[in-house]
Amino acid sequence: MSLRTKFMLALLLTGLAAVAMVGGLAYVGMTKKVDTIRRERAAEHFYTAVSGYLHAYGSWQAAIAVEPFDNYMRRYQDLRGDRRPPPGGQGPDGGHGPNQGPRPEPGGEPEADGPPDANARLPQAPLPGQAPPVGRRPPPPRANGEPPFHFILADQDFRVLLGAGVYRHGEALPPAARKDARPIEVDGRVVAYVSPEGVITPSKQELQYLQAMREALVAGVTGAAAVALVLGVLLSRGMSRKLSHLTGAVRAMHGGSLLQRVPVEGRDEVATLASAFNDMSEKLARTHEELQASHQTILAQAEQMRELSVRDALTKLHNRRHFDERATTLFSHAVRHKQPFTMVIGDIDFFKKINDQFSHATGDAVLRHVGEILRSHMRLSDLVARYGGEEFVLALPETELPQAAALCDKLRHMIEHFPWHEVHPDLKVTMSMGVYADLAAGTAEAMLQKADALLYRAKQTGRNRVCFG
Repeated sequence: MSLRTKFMLALLLTGLAAVAMVGGLAYVGMTKKVDTIRRERAAEHFYTAVSGYLHAYGSWQAAIAVEPFDNYMRRYQDLRGDRRPPPGGQGPDGGHGPNQGPRPEPGGEPEADGPPDANARLPQAPLPGQAPPVGRRPPPPRANGEPPFHFILADQDFRVLLGAGVYRHGEALPPAARKDARPIEVDGRVVAYVSPEGVITPSKQELQYLQAMREALVAGVTGAAAVALVLGVLLSRGMSRKLSHLTGAVRAMHGGSLLQRVPVEGRDEVATLASAFNDMSEKLARTHEELQASHQTILAQAEQMRELSVRDALTKLHNRRHFDERATTLFSHAVRHKQPFTMVIGDIDFFKKINDQFSHATGDAVLRHVGEILRSHMRLSDLVARYGGEEFVLALPETELPQAAALCDKLRHMIEHFPWHEVHPDLKVTMSMGVYADLAAGTAEAMLQKADALLYRAKQTGRNRVCFG
């Protein structure tokens, strides 16, 4: 899942959770408040109706002997037109006719939410022993048998008259229920108590109101989801665009291009990250360049050290150790491919006398010039080295003996006729050489020993000459 999708989902879920929490708390709080108000109004209406009922007949026993209380309640609800107990209290004559009740005021209905009032009018209740008022039949009982009231009524001794489905008739009202009970007085004496306990069934209007609240909550959640989705798309698009620059730069760095720059937009965390990335990229690129330069320097120094380890410091020719290793390789190659191979060893004549007569500095100059003459007339495939003291050796791959002998004689001649007087007016330098080219010797070392024997013969026969075999 991409970061953009995650960001959109996070905003959507956050918005939905916030709306659900606020809406749920508001719905629970308003429902609780509406239930409390409804219960208080219903309790007040019930108290008003019971008070009028008992004032009309004097006592509960006398009242139910003439008219059941539920019929009385339904008559008043029919007169009201809203199926609720009427407000008001006992008139001076104990009641009035059914058509003498409160009339609607212009522009509205009479107030029905206040407490009982001695000056308010109630519909006339029949006198004891009489039928209900003429012209009105008692309303039929409810189809489900439920009474139109749901509160508890007890007599003056707290014996239950109406239990509202909570207590049985005649049962003593518990002390906890007596604490909040309201007394009803007739002629200055308490004849009953009304307890607020009971079950209140919501009316049709109240149910519609609660349904409207639920629909508003659903609409709010839907709207919040839409807003969160739009904001998620817009914000995630900007966020993903910024991060795409970073991811692209990281991929480029992974490919080897360390110096990268990404745009820094705004002052948020992504901008801080982009700025830090630019600094890091510059430092990495600079460090990489320094490391590359250091690596090249190390390689050059290593090559220089390797060269120093295999070359003679005075003549700049290869040294004996390197010559022995390379000569062995060249010999093996010649044997494997059945190619000619020649070994040569040369020695400067009377070199000790040169050092003693002209100084060691002159001797060093002679060694350098001889080394330069030998090196300058070698092929890239040939190998030349200072073997020790005044001795020089050559390994000539793919070279027959006559060719090698001719090359050595040429070198001997060049050494003899070099302008040594420039080094010292009385200086003369010659070289004797031994040349051997038979692979049957078995090894490069054996061939060199054979060439050394030929060198010894050259010295014994007068020096400044080349002997080969």
